[in-house]
Amino acid sequence: MPNQPKYPGRHLRMDPQRWEAFGIHSAARAGDRTKELIQILDWLLYAPDAQPPERVPPAVLIAHMREAAAAAEEEAPTAPDERRRAALVEKAAALREMAEVVRERAAAAGLLDD
Repeated sequence: MPNQPKYPGRHLRMDPQRWEAFGIHSAARAGDRTKELIQILDWLLYAPDAQPPERVPPAVLIAHMREAAAAAEEEAPTAPDERRRAALVEKAAALREMAEVVRERAAAAGLLDD
């Protein structure tokens, strides 16, 4: 069967802020969440030659999160139904919230030039 995944899907439970921010981080590294999670797991499980993934610089990550939030807010009014509109508004709020969390954490670690 074409496009049949090699492995069954797995489900993660986490807050939408973290999940959306992780997606932005993964996309900024020209990858996807699955590849990044596998890289992290391989590193945690001592796979030979495994390296932890590189972090996107905080200022870049924050900018990407804010851009994605603005795009979701812009798309919301044109969504085909109320459910999709609400999901886009929730996504935008989650990204803005996590961008602020990342900004605070990075500032506390001295990683931002505010």
